[in-house]
Amino acid sequence: MNKFEKKYGIKEDEKVKAYHRSRIMFCIYQNRLYVADRNLPYSHLVWFEKEGWMSPDNDDFINKIVRGIVDDIGDIYFYIGYDFRINNDVEKIFLAHLSTLVDKLKLNPNARIFGGAIKSEQGKKWPPIRKYGKIKDNLK
Repeated sequence: MNKFEKKYGIKEDEKVKAYHRSRIMFCIYQNRLYVADRNLPYSHLVWFEKEGWMSPDNDDFINKIVRGIVDDIGDIYFYIGYDFRINNDVEKIFLAHLSTLVDKLKLNPNARIFGGAIKSEQGKKWPPIRKYGKIKDNLK
């Protein structure tokens, strides 16, 4: 088990890799939206390390930036930290970049938005902490 897997508490087996491939990762770094390539078999942590934004020995980045996914049906999930939490600041940052994310990925305005995640079964979508309704209801 690598250092990232230990921090997440998840072993990146084939089931987890298949889940990773099924969604699109994004993050908001230095007030800019970044979207990862599609069909990647790894987590945000690996993506961030490949970008040079963090390393297993210097990983506080994960606690400072809003990140999330668009799942295989087009719903959006966002959060921060190893514990997938949300707060008012995280919500404000995410919502400020929502229209850019929607435009960039051509998301359906009727797709839903969820904040945070409650760790559950490995390789499956985790339940959200909060529901925000449809994309169209959250655009400014």
